[in-house]
Amino acid sequence: METLLIIMVSVIAGVATYYISVVMGKGAVFGSAIVVLISGILFQYLEAENMITVSGLAVVATTATYTGMVAQKNVANLSEMAAAGFITALLYIASVNTFVGVGGRLGTIAALACFSWIGIKKLIGGSAKPEEPRY
Repeated sequence: METLLIIMVSVIAGVATYYISVVMGKGAVFGSAIVVLISGILFQYLEAENMITVSGLAVVATTATYTGMVAQKNVANLSEMAAAGFITALLYIASVNTFVGVGGRLGTIAALACFSWIGIKKLIGGSAKPEEPRY
């Protein structure tokens, strides 16, 4: 259940950031900031009220927002962003106890997720040219 919740939070936070950034045209920093602010408040409240037992979901959301800051030429639409968010969750789960407290860990996870998605697209026959956005 904990793993599923981490995956859901990661996908939703990444897609929300990408949507605010690209579709709404508000920019990557604004998109990330809004999602991090909301998730930080929401998950802190839910943990305090014992509505959820998984700690650190705000950290997962923050990591996914860094993934959501990806350029549109690398992640062309919301479906691709959901896939990149899924990869982010897997990398987060795999490295949750690695380099705890070391600066740059969350951004590194996000960068690896983006690079992985770009590599997967090329492996399955995606062109090197960016696609037209389809939301």
